[in-house]
Amino acid sequence: MAYIRISYMTPRTGQEARVAEILGQLAEAYSTQPGYIQGYVLHPVGDGGATRRLGRVGVWATEHDAETAGQHAIALRSELIPLVDEDSHTELGFEGEPDVH
Repeated sequence: MAYIRISYMTPRTGQEARVAEILGQLAEAYSTQPGYIQGYVLHPVGDGGATRRLGRVGVWATEHDAETAGQHAIALRSELIPLVDEDSHTELGFEGEPDVH
């Protein structure tokens, strides 16, 4: 069973590009860490730009792997704080089982 972390946030007005850039840098940094399986940077689609939330999904072998990698990327993660609307940054963790088709 994999550990899946979903993070999403609303960038402050005018900070969308910088937030997306940092999310991409986080994805790149995480991809070199032990236990990293796969990840995605999330951009809204299909609503004409009304939704401003951005995010990322990371799939890890274990929760410990995700937590350890998060400590390595603390500087990048802290750069997001002043760039997003207060109280809009949410992180969720799940155990996930692959679909069987």
